[in-house]
Amino acid sequence: MNFKRLIWLGVINLLIVAIFTGCAGTQKSAQVDSNTTKNEQTQTDTPARKKYEGKSLLVYCAAGINNPMEAVSEKFKEKYGADVQFTYANSTELISQMEISKKGDLCILASVEDYQTAKDKNLVKDEKELAKHIPAIAVPKGNPANIKSLKDFGNPGVKVILGDPQVTPLGKLANKLFEKQGVLDDAKNNIVSTFSTVNEVVTFLSQGKGDCSIVWEDNILNASKDLELISIPENENMIKTIPVCTLQSSAENELAEEFMNYTVSDEAKEILKKFNLKSI
Repeated sequence: MNFKRLIWLGVINLLIVAIFTGCAGTQKSAQVDSNTTKNEQTQTDTPARKKYEGKSLLVYCAAGINNPMEAVSEKFKEKYGADVQFTYANSTELISQMEISKKGDLCILASVEDYQTAKDKNLVKDEKELAKHIPAIAVPKGNPANIKSLKDFGNPGVKVILGDPQVTPLGKLANKLFEKQGVLDDAKNNIVSTFSTVNEVVTFLSQGKGDCSIVWEDNILNASKDLELISIPENENMIKTIPVCTLQSSAENELAEEFMNYTVSDEAKEILKKFNLKSI
């Protein structure tokens, strides 16, 4: 009898332990679920998100910074719930589109000079400095033409690819840099192709269809698998600033202001840094 009693006591103890363990596990699970719900509410039910949920912005953006701005806009949507739609082109074309359509909320242009052009046309309102735009020499991997400086763009037989100086800020800038070095005519004679966006220049140069180009530093670094960067000495260079601006045509003035401020926030600067853009 004593032996049987011991067995039953053991069984009862095991059942008690199992019951308490199950209760504790349920409480812990409920607590985790509660914390998860609170975190989700923190991310999705903020006053800013409730205010702007379902709204959208149209942004005219220089094509060369499409990837970093897409990344910034994704984080902005997480915080504010608003979509950001981009139109990409060179700055000259963007200004023309803004002028004709009279629609849109913001623009991000290649330089302050482009902002001034848009301002003269009464297209923009407020402006903030987003990042530096640093011109640099780009060559294919291995540097087959042995390019070392701006003057080498004028060497006989060198195949030069550039942004179109008629429409692109980078193309116009390249001519000014060549002029400073006294090689403008020789460099022009070596041009084999011009393009309307920096992305096209990078693509063709990466394919070995030219020996050298002048491209924004961040674009070269982002294509480092195929391109090499040769820095231009600061005293020979013309470093630009990328402006972000709200537009006169905006129907979402408050939201546009929020996005402009977010693009220059510390959080956005960390994103830009990943794409080799240097914040102001």
